[in-house]
Amino acid sequence: MMEQNEPDNKTRLDSFFDMFDAVEEDISQLVSDDNEVAAEIGGYECLYIAFSNLRLYCENSGVNLEQIKDQYQALKESPANEESESFAIQEDLVKTNEVINFCKLLEQIENSLSAFEQRCKNSEEVFDEWNGVFIMYSYLRNYCAKEEVDYKSLQQEISQLHAEMKKDENSQET
Repeated sequence: MMEQNEPDNKTRLDSFFDMFDAVEEDISQLVSDDNEVAAEIGGYECLYIAFSNLRLYCENSGVNLEQIKDQYQALKESPANEESESFAIQEDLVKTNEVINFCKLLEQIENSLSAFEQRCKNSEEVFDEWNGVFIMYSYLRNYCAKEEVDYKSLQQEISQLHAEMKKDENSQET
C-alpha cells in the first residue's frame, strides 16, 4: 500500500516545486530587461503572484488551503510559539528594492523546504505537498505582516482574478 502512494506523492510534490519555480519565473519575467515596457512591480505584486499561484496549486492538487490557514492561525496563537520562529523573515531586507526582498524571501522558503526535507530523511516524518504549502504559506503570511500588507484585501483581489479567469475559461468552452 505504501509503495502505491509514493509515486503519487512524488508527483504532487514535484507539482508543488514546479509551482514554486513558476512564482520565481513570473517575477523574473516581469522585471526582465527583455520586456518592451519595463514593469513597475513591488512587494505587493510579488505577494499577489505567489499567493495566486499557491491558491491555484491547492485547488488543482486537492490541498485544503483553509486547513492550512487554520493550522497557521493555531500556530500563531499557541503559547509555545517556537515553531513560528522558523518562519521569521530575515532582517537584512533592502529598504529600496521590494523585488529583491521578495526574492530573498523565496530563497529563505527554499532553504526551509530543504531543511525540512533533510529532517524528514532523518526521521519518520513525511515530506509532502501539504508541508510544502504550509511552509510557503507561513512565510508569505509573515511577510505580509512585516511589510504591513492587508492580507484580506490581497486575497479578495486574487479571488476576483480567479473568478474572471474561470469566467473566461467557461466562455471559451461554450
